[in-house]
Amino acid sequence: MSRKSFVLASLLLVCSVLVSTIGGAAPAKAQDKPELQIIWFAWPPCDNLQKLVSTYPDATVTVKCVPIGQWHDTIFTDFVAKGGADLPILDSQYIGEAVKGGHLLDLTEWMKTNVDVDQYVPAALSAYGEYPPSSKQYYGLPAMADVMVQVYRKDIFEKAGFKPATTWSELLTQAQKIKADKLAPAGFSWFWCGAAACYDNVQTAWNQIAWSFGGELWDPATFKVKGVLDSPENLKALQFAAELYKTSPEGSGNFGFGEDVDAVCTGKAAMTVIWVGFGPSFTDKTGCPQADNLAFAVAPGEAKHVLSLGGMGIHVSAYTQNKDAALAFLKWFESKDTQLEWVKIGGYSARTDVLDSDIFKNAAPYNGVFAESYKLVKDFWNLPEYNDLLVVQGEQLNLAITGQVDPQTALTTIADKQQAILDKAYPNGPAGMSAVTGAGGSATMAATEAK
Repeated sequence: MSRKSFVLASLLLVCSVLVSTIGGAAPAKAQDKPELQIIWFAWPPCDNLQKLVSTYPDATVTVKCVPIGQWHDTIFTDFVAKGGADLPILDSQYIGEAVKGGHLLDLTEWMKTNVDVDQYVPAALSAYGEYPPSSKQYYGLPAMADVMVQVYRKDIFEKAGFKPATTWSELLTQAQKIKADKLAPAGFSWFWCGAAACYDNVQTAWNQIAWSFGGELWDPATFKVKGVLDSPENLKALQFAAELYKTSPEGSGNFGFGEDVDAVCTGKAAMTVIWVGFGPSFTDKTGCPQADNLAFAVAPGEAKHVLSLGGMGIHVSAYTQNKDAALAFLKWFESKDTQLEWVKIGGYSARTDVLDSDIFKNAAPYNGVFAESYKLVKDFWNLPEYNDLLVVQGEQLNLAITGQVDPQTALTTIADKQQAILDKAYPNGPAGMSAVTGAGGSATMAATEAK
């Protein structure tokens, strides 16, 4: 609420009290609705969500948009205090930490009769709410789907006789030729940053190459990283990434999303692969000088076709004082009709019946590409130890890709360090995680029953 609005509301409240005091009847509340709060991080979809929830008839819903750097800590500080938003939106990788702490309601049984579970992309339903992995226990539902798409200079591609690459090998060849023939200063730009401050930039970029080359990050059934991450397939994928990096703009080893968008929009690079959430940045003619020359395509695959899953899930806090109202809102938000309204104003749905609709495909020039791409998504660990695993991977991937460390050495280092993290946290492997999670689940159910 703006300061002006706050002052006006305060004056109206004072007037109401005065009328009541002098004998007039106090005005009745406009509506006796429950009040609900959602918390997310500050970006355009958060503002769009506030527009959407203002149409919800059965509760007064507000959306709190906090700086992304404060997003996790604000939510989990509130959890510790057993308060905060009724419906927190979490990154998929936060779920393990939240469930382990007993902070979320178990939605598994509720979903069976209130949600069209068969309409969701299976990987999304799992990534945004399932914990432990493959347990079929759900603590959330999709709030905002996301996937990377290929953005390319159609004028340069026409001049070179290229079509959008369908394999990573083809994309590398195109990027090398574009740079060699000086059709653009760089062939391909990416967010290669691996520093902790860059969160999961290089990790989510490289993961989809590794998966498409036939590699895996770990075995979730055994919690083994050694012998899985440091595989021949992943070595080939990391060597490939190092070659692709050579076609990128100078200094791109430190590129984040903003620098990547700028490289394409200012003509420094002919193409990138980036989250569709940044789509509006490429169609904004004021902020992107190359907007008229840009087109969109599905990101490539290789031996397989796998793309990194982005986006977040929406959950019900175990500490909400309005459990029934929160669940009723969640049912409304996840319905097909509401999801169609969500995509009209810039949201992204994980429902296949929405992604396949003309309403979605016509809402933005890259939405048709998104609909095809999102069915290829895969996510990575959602364990409470996620951040520790992420930092190790990001640092070593960046060093290998930028030529500072041998790729095999980097993979061995990642595997050794990540295995040590998991072994310390789960000395009995997945069975150890189940025991820990069971405690959190019991706390969650106890909190649920107390409402």
